[in-house]
Amino acid sequence: IMMTRNEIREKTIQIIKENLPEFKNRDLQDQTKINTAQGLDSRTFIYVRCKIESFFDIHIPDKKWAKRQTLADRVSTIENALRKKA
Repeated sequence: IMMTRNEIREKTIQIIKENLPEFKNRDLQDQTKINTAQGLDSRTFIYVRCKIESFFDIHIPDKKWAKRQTLADRVSTIENALRKKA
């Protein structure tokens, strides 16, 4: 089942908020940076990445994740991975 971009975005935000206390009470916008520069340690960041990949049943190479910084970037990356999988 293909998800809309908005559905992907909402689920990604849910996963982030459930697993990253730093973002729990923040209003996440497309330009919100979600990376280790935001006070996330790399292990926590990898954990959330695994949660996202597991939920969407996709794998995104390290280099692609490293280049993506904002919520919108990450949603686009997930969307593209889902499209390739379909």
